[in-house]
Amino acid sequence: MKIRFWGVRGSISAPGPQTMRYGGNTPCVEFEGRGGETFVIDAGYGAVGLGQRLTQGAGATEQHLLLTHLHWDHIQGLPFFAPIYIPGHRVIIYSVSAKTARSAMDRLFTSVYSPIMGVENLGAEVAYEEIAGPFQLGDMHIEPVLLDHGVPTLGFRIEDGDSVVFHATDHEGGDRTCDERLVQAARGADLLIHDAQFTRPEYLRYRGWGHSHTEAALKNALDAQVRRLALFHYDPTHTDDDVDRQLQDARAQVADQELEVLAAQEGLELQVA
Repeated sequence: MKIRFWGVRGSISAPGPQTMRYGGNTPCVEFEGRGGETFVIDAGYGAVGLGQRLTQGAGATEQHLLLTHLHWDHIQGLPFFAPIYIPGHRVIIYSVSAKTARSAMDRLFTSVYSPIMGVENLGAEVAYEEIAGPFQLGDMHIEPVLLDHGVPTLGFRIEDGDSVVFHATDHEGGDRTCDERLVQAARGADLLIHDAQFTRPEYLRYRGWGHSHTEAALKNALDAQVRRLALFHYDPTHTDDDVDRQLQDARAQVADQELEVLAAQEGLELQVA
């Protein structure tokens, strides 16, 4: 299984010279299974670059977009996702509520927000699937898990043969019983992608906002006995140097543990075997 990061920033985009290494685009992660099938988790501004790549050459004409939830930073790339405008393409949007996802799309494509009025005028066929339990995309088995973000928000355990990845953003790790559910679902994963928006001192100021701090991500990774942890969903005020410090601090805290810690960045591709 291959994972490609197209957007790793949380809350709002953060372009500029101080965020160029890790990237300023909001969340979008692409998964490619061993059989070549692909799907995407979230459609923040990272989906813009992904959409451009998907429309180059003779690529697939069906795209699967899994939305963790419908907060703005996770759907703001949809109006700029190139395949959605191409006749003959089909874009399937999966979410915890198909009705709510359809309503959000209807609002995005009104004259208030877009020159394109009506989803029916986009070009591609847009379909909606409700995530009610485990499902299959090609060879990849996907199990949704409810996270702690104040609104219905899904994490995903993705299994492809012996490869296992758990995607967990937006989640308020720390003093929450929901951590137990996440840890159980992520147990033994090769890779855990975990919300790390805050440092612990920052989290103490923003408790209840629905996001984790680095130490909570480390604890969940260790408790779940995963092989690798990818920090993700960085605060928009954090510069590349700030993320470097988060990563260095995290690695120092688990120096005597069998856990590899990395910081997700735009353009990073990971092979999970």
